[in-house]
Amino acid sequence: MHDLVLTGGHLLDPANDADGPAELAIRDGRISEVGRVTTGARRTVDVSGHYVLPGIIDSHTHLSRHFGSAEGHGMVAATGVVTALDMAGEIQDLARDLTGGGAGLNVAYLHPLVPGATLWSHDPSEDEIAGAVARALASGAVGIKLLGGHYPLTPKATAQAVATAAARRCYVAFHVGTTATGSDIRGLEEALHLAADLPIHIAHVNSYCRGQTTGDPVAEAQRALDLLAAHPCAVSESYLSVYNGTSARCQDGIPSSAVTKTCLRLGNFEQSEGGLEAAIRAGYARIHHQKDGEIVLAPPADGLETWRALGTDAGVSFPVNHIPSAILLATARRNGPFVIDGLSTDGGAIPRNFLVRHGLMLVQMSAWTLRDFVVKASLNPARMLGLPAKGHLGVGADADVTVVDLDAGRARWSVARGRVVLADGRVEGRGGTLLVSPAGEAAARSRGLAHEVIHREGWR
Repeated sequence: MHDLVLTGGHLLDPANDADGPAELAIRDGRISEVGRVTTGARRTVDVSGHYVLPGIIDSHTHLSRHFGSAEGHGMVAATGVVTALDMAGEIQDLARDLTGGGAGLNVAYLHPLVPGATLWSHDPSEDEIAGAVARALASGAVGIKLLGGHYPLTPKATAQAVATAAARRCYVAFHVGTTATGSDIRGLEEALHLAADLPIHIAHVNSYCRGQTTGDPVAEAQRALDLLAAHPCAVSESYLSVYNGTSARCQDGIPSSAVTKTCLRLGNFEQSEGGLEAAIRAGYARIHHQKDGEIVLAPPADGLETWRALGTDAGVSFPVNHIPSAILLATARRNGPFVIDGLSTDGGAIPRNFLVRHGLMLVQMSAWTLRDFVVKASLNPARMLGLPAKGHLGVGADADVTVVDLDAGRARWSVARGRVVLADGRVEGRGGTLLVSPAGEAAARSRGLAHEVIHREGWR
């Protein structure tokens, strides 16, 4: 007896060269049968007229207190995503949400290295960095996140963090920027130089192509593609949203995040608390506001009230992303494969979870095929993160599935580890599964978390 069978759909699985009508059966959290299913099931769902795809993976979200909140789980699940990488996560936040709420997602997280918080300063020693990496893995993180665009380290410390991560076979992602560069195309050039030939995940590439340096976002996007194509060990993702996401927190009258200051400069506002207030009043800076169980971009009056009530410690978004350059980055290929590996959102609790909606728009515009969408939103992210049982629908694979209505441009059903997360457009999932490295298994078990140990190649 199968646990679940999806019938009537068109199955598209590039990894297994499957593209046609097929039934899909699930048992014990795994794909148990593909094709014509003859055995009965405890639950059968008719998905006629829809496409059955490998579960969508968002390789850049924010679900923890660094830029995120608990509402992010449901916001992500509602879009059809079943696996999320929290890019600046905290075990205590995720443990609370995955046991006391959640939405049934698979979640992995990267621990942030932040001077003045998880590190003592902008220029930590080699031993301090090694200790921070070890603590991150032991806590349950699958790696570390360098938040250089917001809270930069020195170039030397940044290079040391990448080298330390490589030595520990620890995943490392980088929002580019150091004390010598910003979150722009020059920062990307520096980041790849500092990484040398070591593995690195370059976060949201489109964020470095806003015209800050040259005034020409498309030229900067082309430069980014050239840089990434030449780097042998870099993986990357980008998103398709006009709005970014950053922190509105101010200290001593100055925004704490370098990204926030840059956004104010781009909008011709003073890089100060007063300038940020003026930007909120003008509707240029949109404060993140909780409403009806999710986070939305507040109108000016509500945003100003929320920002003040939180003592400025709120999220904020600015309309600083250049869509033509973002589309160029998302669709560019070199000798066949995509240059930018994945499509992401940098969303979660940041209200821009448009991975499925905007990705399917590119399909509708014939900028991509639906197969391309699956490669960018499932197969490649699974390979980036070292998840061989995800990103495809072969027998024995994890039962992670997303069912999309191509005409409507949205997901209708999704399944994570054999459990329904999204049912005809409504979030049904609860709890979730934490993906951890072997070093983090004890931490997950001690917190009573449902978890899966990821054995990425070479992980110690």
